[in-house]
Order: sequence, then C-alpha cells, then structure tokens
Amino acid sequence: MIIDIHAHIKRDEITHEYLERELLDDMKKNEISLRVVSALDGKSIQDQNNYISDLVTKHPNQLVGCAVINPKEDSSIEETKRVLQLPGIKMIEFNSIEHGYYPDSCSNINQILDIVEETQTPVKVFTGIGSTSMPQQWALHAKKHPNITFIFLHIGCFDYGYSCVDVANEHDNILVETSNQYEVQVLRKAFSVLPKEKLLFGSYYPTTLTKCSIDLFDMFNLEKDYLESIYYKNAEKLLNK
Repeated sequence: MIIDIHAHIKRDEITHEYLERELLDDMKKNEISLRVVSALDGKSIQDQNNYISDLVTKHPNQLVGCAVINPKEDSSIEETKRVLQLPGIKMIEFNSIEHGYYPDSCSNINQILDIVEETQTPVKVFTGIGSTSMPQQWALHAKKHPNITFIFLHIGCFDYGYSCVDVANEHDNILVETSNQYEVQVLRKAFSVLPKEKLLFGSYYPTTLTKCSIDLFDMFNLEKDYLESIYYKNAEKLLNK
C-alpha cells in the first residue's frame, strides 16, 4: 500500500484542461492507493481550489484535496476560511517559490495560520531552493503554531536538505516529505536521525516520475516497519484513514 502525500494535477497548456485521466492512470500504474492532489495552474487560486474540491469529491476513494493559498493576495485570508469549508479539502499548501515571497516576512501568513490552527488542518510548505524557501523560515511559524502539523516538502530539496532534517528533528509538529530529494547523504541522514513517524512519501507527480519516487528507497535497506511508515502508515494517521 502507498499513500502519495504530494502531487499536483497537470494542466494542458493549449486547451487549459486538467488531465484527470492521466493522474488516475498514473496511480493505477504505480499502485498508489490514495493521492493528495493540488493545482498550481489555473485562471485563479479560487478556481484552482474549487476544481480540486470537485475533483476529489468525484473520486473520494482515490483522491484527497489540498488547497493552495498565496498569502500575497489581498483575498488570501478570506480564501483560507472558504477552502476549509470546501468538500474534500484536507490540507493547505504554501509555495513561496511559485508565488514569490519570503515566508518569514509575508504579512498575511500568521493570520492565515491562526485560522488553520483552529481546524488543525495539516500544512504543506515548499522547502529547498534559494532564499525564499528555507526550512528555518517556516520553522518560525511551526513554533508559533504548535497545533498545526507542518509537512516540509522535498526534505529541503537541493539547497537545504541537511538543515531540513535538523529542523524537523527539533520540532514535534514538523514532518518531512521525500519527493525530489535525491541527495544520498541527505536521505541517509534523514533515515538515521529521524524517527519513522517523521517521514511521508510523496511523488511530486507530474514533475517527477512516480516510479522514481517509489524506487528511491531500494538502496537504503530500510526495515519493513520503517518503510511502511513512510509509504502509508504515517499518512493514514495524518489523514485519519
């Protein structure tokens, strides 16, 4: 069994149609039991989040919805309140690279997280490229909001892998997600330092091949229980499945 905690849905550049069948076929091909999906492309944040809610409502046994919030937008606080009421939305996602802001100085984030904390909805954050996605920037928010589970995507990716492991180890409410992290030494550190409850499997579909994200663990000879925790047990607990 595999639960994919981090995937997006691809949008055709010409027709602007979301490629639902490709998403579901990829799950079947790679034996993904459940996939958390969000949309980064669309006419507006509101339209993207509405689409995801509709999509996962059509496929409740296969998909879980994640709403994307851009805290730079004037409407972001109201949008946060709105999406938390949408059917099928079980996570909130921030992508400071995609939307271009510094997580530690973007003024709306604290108020948004206050709203999210009331529902204890898990929050995914992009970490790992350049000065706008440092794990330490998001760790400041994790410390202020101890009742939110933060998922640091890509284990700090290319720039901050080692420090991301340290930050996750220092905060009870920070987990890490494994996709797009291919630095062997970073992964080795994560598997040796972090308890099994701290790691979640993600595919980063469609940017990364799902099979590559699954096969990543073959070289590490992880114990069965540790690997099962990454693949699905931790996600089951997080999603109350």
